[in-house]
Amino acid sequence: MAVTPKLCVLTVHGIGFQQPPSRGLPGYADVLHGHLAADLGDLLGNDPHREPGVNGPVYVMSARPGTREREWGLKRLGHWRRDGRLDISEAPLAEDDRPIAHVALVYTSLEDVGPLLGSGTGTVAEAGLLLGQYASVAGAVRMLVGDAWGAVNERGGAPSPSLFPRGDLGATHRFSISRFLRPGLEANQPGGGLVATILALEDDVVAYVCRNDLREGIRGFLREALLRLLAREDVLGVVVNAHSQGTVASFDVLQQCPPEHGANVRALVTAGSPLRKYADLFSWGRDAGSAASVGRWLNFWDEKDPVADPLDQPASWHCGNAVVERGGEGLGLFWRVCADGTQASVDITDHKVDNLTNSSGGGLQAHNYWDNTAEFIPRLAATLKQELAG
Repeated sequence: MAVTPKLCVLTVHGIGFQQPPSRGLPGYADVLHGHLAADLGDLLGNDPHREPGVNGPVYVMSARPGTREREWGLKRLGHWRRDGRLDISEAPLAEDDRPIAHVALVYTSLEDVGPLLGSGTGTVAEAGLLLGQYASVAGAVRMLVGDAWGAVNERGGAPSPSLFPRGDLGATHRFSISRFLRPGLEANQPGGGLVATILALEDDVVAYVCRNDLREGIRGFLREALLRLLAREDVLGVVVNAHSQGTVASFDVLQQCPPEHGANVRALVTAGSPLRKYADLFSWGRDAGSAASVGRWLNFWDEKDPVADPLDQPASWHCGNAVVERGGEGLGLFWRVCADGTQASVDITDHKVDNLTNSSGGGLQAHNYWDNTAEFIPRLAATLKQELAG
């Protein structure tokens, strides 16, 4: 049977939530995959290498656990031959007749990396000093109230695998701000929960902002995975589906991606993204670079999610301000450089959602987009269908 050319969904999450499947436990993207399958049906393929009867995405690890063997994990997407072409003969992404494949990335080999003394407190100090640039007093209060509201209204129970803090990173190798401010709390508390989720989010931020070695390792892994997918003869294009801290890493990689490769990134889907906070609090920059060449950018945000913001609003927008349709006028948060040297806005389609009503409880429910089967999943599935048809 001939192999059907495939559109590939590349799923990227934050370090602290990328739990791979193990010992019969689902991986972090398995529930997302199931939700998409309910909408896409036989269009969505499964990893042919998983045990019989178990559906889910292809999980690609950055290295063999406990080692620096990068090729061990990446060869699941194919391996480079001496002639520069990619050999995919032993790396199927889905069943031959399924036109959509799903790949989920997992960062490993963090065992020998611990927090640097002062890194977390430095981040806290910087964020505190620059808070006035990010939000008005009313906006800051709204952010805190939204966090508390999400905690009060969560439906209880353990978090979904979509937002369950991973258990394979030892506490001594975490990077949480709270490790300096509240040393008695542990991010990998048994059963997860709201505190564990928030600490894991803080871990992701501190690790990415304060540790350039980790940041470059994450970018390098994501970049190589993306390039291998784009080099595959059986891949028509890639839709990057990123959540939380994964949206920052994905943007950074797409920003520096060669234009000839970026043209086949059909869409960038961000959910619960802190990119505006990075641009404001950490002066991360607003030049989108090659990220401006992706087919389209869809951003999902919940106003009660303390991590997320709308991304198509101008740079002057702050948390707590009214959201006004830009209508293509002026610059949004990110811009690109035109051939004549002028700046043009990068158009992003913001979708406001209500995760407290439409998603599942446990953890920080307002941050759980992948279980929002009323608003997020249908739009992601529709995007995949449109890109497949196009």
